[in-house]
Formats: sequence, structure tokens, C-alpha cells
Amino acid sequence: MQHNDNRHKQAAGQQNESGRPGLRLKLFIADETVGVGKIELLEAVDRTGSISAAADAMGMDYRRAWFLLKSTQQGFKVPLFTTRRGGTGRGGASLTPEGRELIKRYWEMKTAIDRQAEPLLQWLEAHQAEDKALLADKDTSSN
Repeated sequence: MQHNDNRHKQAAGQQNESGRPGLRLKLFIADETVGVGKIELLEAVDRTGSISAAADAMGMDYRRAWFLLKSTQQGFKVPLFTTRRGGTGRGGASLTPEGRELIKRYWEMKTAIDRQAEPLLQWLEAHQAEDKALLADKDTSSN
């Protein structure tokens, strides 16, 4: 289950190249939070079959990836992923059906929220200040 980069940037609350306003979805469960970063990490584990490979794919170290996965898991009473110990070629990780369901439901909710919020985002876009970097460029070019 993969999504395009612009969708991920918007999901993370970052503006796309056009500077358009966006939303950020963060779920709260027990004492933990689940946002786009943890969802993308779970997707990477599912895709690669390895926490180490998932961490590499996302540009983070293994310890950080393991911490994020472990903290995500602490919010749930059922496993989201399983790990297999072993040496080269024998170890690995895989998502459980609940882990895959979390990813699916997260993206479904994000899509529904985006659709519902579109009128607000259009209004915000019409009323937002210009990008500060663009304003600085205009100031220097007018001198």
C-alpha cells in the first residue's frame, strides 16, 4: 500500500510546492500518538520485511525505527508487527493483519478529511500571506 510523495507531504502537514495550506492527521491511542511518520514506517516494514531495511529506506537509524515501532505498539493490545530473530537472511519483520488494517484505516480517514476540508483549504489559500522566502526575494530584487 503505497502513496505518492505529494500526498505524504500534505499528510505530514507540509505545504506542497505550490505553497497550498494542508492538514495533519494524528491519532491518539492510549498514551501514544500515530501520525504519518509511523504509518510510513509500518508501510516500509511491510514492503521490505525488515526493520533495518525499512529504517534505511526512510533515512533513519535502526534504533530510532525500533523506538518508533515499539512506542506505536504500546498503544495497542494486539500486535501490529512480528519480528524473527536470526542472522543474515534469517531475521525479519512482518505486519500482522491489525498492522495492515491500521495503515488502511489511517489513509481512508486522511482521504475523507482531505475531501471534507477542501472548502476550508481553498478559503485559507485565498487568504494566506505570501511565502516569506518569496517576499524576501521581492525585497532584494526591488533594490
